[in-house]
Amino acid sequence: MNRADHIAVFRHAPGGTPAAGDRLLLPEWSDADWNRLLDRTRPQPFRTSEVVLQRGATDRAFFFIAAGSLEVGITQVDGVSIAPLAKLNAGSVVGEQSFFDGQPRSANVWAVTDGELLRLEFDDFTRFGNEEPALARDLLFALARVLSARLRSTTFRVRR
Repeated sequence: MNRADHIAVFRHAPGGTPAAGDRLLLPEWSDADWNRLLDRTRPQPFRTSEVVLQRGATDRAFFFIAAGSLEVGITQVDGVSIAPLAKLNAGSVVGEQSFFDGQPRSANVWAVTDGELLRLEFDDFTRFGNEEPALARDLLFALARVLSARLRSTTFRVRR
């Protein structure tokens, strides 16, 4: 994928309507704004069945899902996976919890299909925030909306 393809994924919902709260919605951002942010990311391709984030890992990067589908879940001690907690598709993000709190990853994330992530390191975001404070604020609020929607979804599932 090229940069224009990446931007298109995040500006437009590919293949229909995404799950509520699953997408990083920044409708006011221009292509130039997206370029300013995505210039700081590193592509990370993944293959079907690959674990792309490991529970307990201590990095603070978060990832834009540029292509493909992922599932999030926790693997039991005996190695048997429980039912996935969430399925994430292109146009969404993953890893936002550790990005915000600096704590180890809380779940495993594995690939359902081949795809590509765009990795944003915490230090690169910090520099972005210093250089583009308004865009960084927009991004933080968008990430907070995603995190809030995911928390509400989890709370709803637990209440049932």
